[in-house]
Amino acid sequence: MQVRCQICGTVSDVAAWTKEYELLKYSPEHPYICRACQQKIQLEAKEGQKS
Repeated sequence: MQVRCQICGTVSDVAAWTKEYELLKYSPEHPYICRACQQKIQLEAKEGQKS
């Protein structure tokens, strides 16, 4: 299944055996966020907590 990241707009393939695939299969309106954006968000959140 090909999906587009809601943040950066890149198109990715989601394997049928992943949790993300199941979420998107049963709930297509569920936002998809690619791994790179997920890591960036987590890093920014950790940096924000330090301040």
